[in-house]
Amino acid sequence: MAMQVSTTHEERQSSLLAPASTSVSSQVVSTRSVHRMGDPTDLVSLASYVQQADEFTRATVGSKLDLISQQIQFLQSQARTILEEAKQDVSLTHAKCNFKRIPGKTYHLYRRANPQEGEDVEYFSMLSPAEWGGRLTDQYMGSYRLEHDRSWTPLEKVADRDARYQFNPKLLGIDRGEAESLAIKMT
Repeated sequence: MAMQVSTTHEERQSSLLAPASTSVSSQVVSTRSVHRMGDPTDLVSLASYVQQADEFTRATVGSKLDLISQQIQFLQSQARTILEEAKQDVSLTHAKCNFKRIPGKTYHLYRRANPQEGEDVEYFSMLSPAEWGGRLTDQYMGSYRLEHDRSWTPLEKVADRDARYQFNPKLLGIDRGEAESLAIKMT
């Protein structure tokens, strides 16, 4: 005859739980919070929490969008500057010149009235206004250095441009000695 063992629900649950030590006994969940009926102040506090979260989210999103807006304005400013420089480079490249232009050299731009064609003619010369002496009859427009990328840098901005393009070995995490051993030209 087979013996049938009946177990109650409590016995099955207690067999699944580790025996509690008498020295360490803690309550994981508050029985008051679990068994009470809905408290009307909980709904108000939940609504308040949701409202605060919405305000925080709006503030965070607003500040991030403001940052993106500032970045867009900065990029637009850079784009305008690049387009203005490109327009100037095209204009200077089309100036008349009776010699071969060599990158790295400085050339001086002059404007001469041309009554035959009805408009002024701009041309480059290797001579600065000081080298012309008192014989200069044309209007001096400025001096420019032809860069290796075929862009033009006004003479007054050459030092700034050279400083911007100077190699900084710290960016690679090396010192000057290592840079020179790598054959990186240091000026």
